[in-house]
Amino acid sequence: MMPEKIIDIKSVCHTFEDGTIGIKDIFLSFYKGEFIILAGRNGSGKTTLLRHLNGLLLPQSGQILVNGKTVSNHLVQTRKTVGMVFQDPDTQIVGDTVFDEVAFGLENLKFKRHDINEKVTQVLKDLSLYHLKDRNPSTLSGGEKRKVAIAGILVMDPEVIVFDEPFSNLDYPGTLQVLSTIIDLNRSGHTIIIATHDVETVIDTATRIIIMEKGLVKEDGRPCDLVKHLESYGVKEPCSSKFGLGIRPWLN
Repeated sequence: MMPEKIIDIKSVCHTFEDGTIGIKDIFLSFYKGEFIILAGRNGSGKTTLLRHLNGLLLPQSGQILVNGKTVSNHLVQTRKTVGMVFQDPDTQIVGDTVFDEVAFGLENLKFKRHDINEKVTQVLKDLSLYHLKDRNPSTLSGGEKRKVAIAGILVMDPEVIVFDEPFSNLDYPGTLQVLSTIIDLNRSGHTIIIATHDVETVIDTATRIIIMEKGLVKEDGRPCDLVKHLESYGVKEPCSSKFGLGIRPWLN
C-alpha cells in the first residue's frame, strides 16, 4: 500500500530581490512517516526550500500543496500541519518562562486557557522538560533551548516537523538530547525533514536523502545508495562509510 502523501511541490521557483536564485524548478513529494535529510553545502537552497513548506516564503512560480491544499491560500492550516524549528532557537523564544514559551502558539490561536495548560503540561512531560517549566528560556543550555523550541511546535499537533541545522552549535550532550528527541518524534508517526550539511548524526535513521546544489535537487534516494555521492556536492561522507563499514548508527 502506497504511503499517504502530505506535501507536494510542483515546479517551485524563488529568486531573491538581488537576483540570487534561491530554488529553481523543484518537484518533490513528501510522505507520512518519512525521515528525510535535505543535504547540500551552505547556500545550496536547503533553507529557502524549507521556508516554503510552511509559507514563510511563497513561491514566485509553481505551487506547494499540503494535504491537497495550496499553501498560499491556507497559511494557518499549513502552519499547524508543518512546524519549523529554526537553526538558532533564540530567534523563536518570546516567553518569560519555558511554560509561557511553549504556550505562545496556542494563545495566538485563542485556545481556551484550560486546554492550553493541559496540552503544554503534557508536551513538557513527554520531552522531559517539565522540571524546567518556570525557568527563563535564556538560562537554558543549547540542547534544552532547542527542545523547548520543539515543544512549542509539538503543542500545535503538526504532522510534519522541519529542522534547519538542528545540531549546529550544540555540544555532545546537547546533540544527544536533540537527536534522541527527533528519533522519538519520527517513531511516534511524525514526518521529519532535516536540512544539514553534516549528515553523520542522522543518516542511519533517515529513510531518504535529497541532495541540493545551486537551488536545484540533484539527487533523491535511499541513504545507502547516495552516501558515496555526498562529497561531490561538498557534504562530508560519514566516517563509517568512508572506512568501508557502511552506514552505522551515530547514537548507540
